[in-house]
Amino acid sequence: MAKKVRISHSARRRSAKAANTPLRRRKLGKRLERTARAIKDSDEFVAHVTGLRDHYRREHALSAGSAQTEVRHATRTLHKHATALAHWLSQATADNTMEREALEKLDDSSLRALSPQVLDWLIRAGTAAKDSVTTSGRPSRAGGNAALLVAAEGLRAIFEHHKLKLSTSGKASQPAEAVLLLCAIAHEAGDEELQPEAAKAALRPRRTA
Repeated sequence: MAKKVRISHSARRRSAKAANTPLRRRKLGKRLERTARAIKDSDEFVAHVTGLRDHYRREHALSAGSAQTEVRHATRTLHKHATALAHWLSQATADNTMEREALEKLDDSSLRALSPQVLDWLIRAGTAAKDSVTTSGRPSRAGGNAALLVAAEGLRAIFEHHKLKLSTSGKASQPAEAVLLLCAIAHEAGDEELQPEAAKAALRPRRTA
């Protein structure tokens, strides 16, 4: 016969309290909170920025999901093999090399004739793949970053709600406060590559047809 497990009254109270306690939002980092309070020193304003940060994090995580990871892996594989084959074929087109001897021993003479074109293709493919891997973590800010555009729209709404003027024009060496805030939100949400120029472009009002 199974033993009955007795639960104490204090354990019941703790469980009930935990069940009725709403989930707390993760607080802003110190840098982001300083940037927000420099614009408006208000707990409500900070809370709205916190919600926008959390939304940006979810959107950014979706855009950088497993599908993108697989594409980057495939591109890295292309770069690795195209570079290795290009090196081998360049050796095969030189004089007195083991690679040239191996190529000349192949039965299909058309392979030797195509070698220069194939080498050119491999070099270009390897270079393009390398460039793609380098920039794959940086989506096009003009319109391809959904998380950024949604966050910019949300920030405009927050400024309007708090009766703040949103300007994207800063000083010569210092971006505007709204631009700095959007960058700080993005960085804390995991999009560490967002630069002020891209944030500024996203904050400009969308043109309607």
